Amino acid sequence: MKTILVPVNNDEGQGARLQAAFDLARAFGGHLTCLQVTPYTAYALGEPSMGAFPVTAMIEAIEQEKRNERTAVEAQLAQEGIGWDWITRDGDAVERVREAARLADVVVMNSGPFGKMASMRLAVTGDVAIHAPSPVVAVPTDSHGLAVTGAALVAWDGSQEAAKAMRSALPMLRLAESVDILTVEEKETDYRARDAAAWLSRHGVGAEVIERGSGGQTIESVIRDVLAERQSAWLVQGAYGHSRWRQTLFGGVTRGLLADAPVPLVLSH
Repeated sequence: MKTILVPVNNDEGQGARLQAAFDLARAFGGHLTCLQVTPYTAYALGEPSMGAFPVTAMIEAIEQEKRNERTAVEAQLAQEGIGWDWITRDGDAVERVREAARLADVVVMNSGPFGKMASMRLAVTGDVAIHAPSPVVAVPTDSHGLAVTGAALVAWDGSQEAAKAMRSALPMLRLAESVDILTVEEKETDYRARDAAAWLSRHGVGAEVIERGSGGQTIESVIRDVLAERQSAWLVQGAYGHSRWRQTLFGGVTRGLLADAPVPLVLSH
C-alpha cells in the first residue's frame, strides 16, 4: 500500500481520516495523495439580477477557503515526515474520488456516525467502497488513528466480496499481530473459512478460524461480539450492495457496520 488517497474537505471526520492515512503511510513507507474536491454546486451562486460583483466576491471567498484548508493540512503534513502530493478537482465528490483511486492502493474515508447529512455521507463512502478499484479503509469520525499492526478480524462467508476484501487487505494482514477469520453459519458454500485460512498461510499469514452459530442474533451482532472478545483493531469486510441513482443500497450487515463502526473497516466489493 504505497499510494494512500485521502479526500480533504474540512468536515468533522477529516482529523480521523488524516491520522489513519498517516499511520498507513508510516507502516508501508507510503506516499499520501490529498484530494480536494469542490462540487460544481458551490459555484452556482445567486441570481443573475445580483450582478457580477457579488458573485465574483463569493467565488473568491470559496477559493480562499480552499487555499486556507490546503495551508492548514500542508502544515500537518510537513510534521509527519512522509511524502505527499495534492490534487485539486471540481465536480462530483464520489466521481472524483473513484477516478483518483485508479492509481491508489487504498482510499481512506469515514464510517459513521456521520452527524449532520448522515445519509448522504454514508452513501458517499459506500459508493466509493463498491465502485472504486482499490479498497476503502473507513474509520470512525472520532477515532485516533489506525493500529495497522494490531489484531485483525476477517468476516468470511465464502462470497466473492469477502474474498476480494481479504485479498485487498493482504498487505495489512501481513503486518497484523494476529488474524482471526470469523464465519457465522448462515449458508452453504464451497469456500469455507478453513480454505481462506489455507490461502492466507500460503502468503505467510497465520490465521485462526472462529466458527459461530447465530444463536438468534443477527450476523452484524455476532461480528460486533467477536470484535469485542478478540479486541480486534480493525475488520476486513466485503462491501455488499449496489448503487442506483447515486443512492447506495447495502445489505444489512454492511449498512449496519458502516453506519456505526466499532473499529476501522477495510472494505472491498
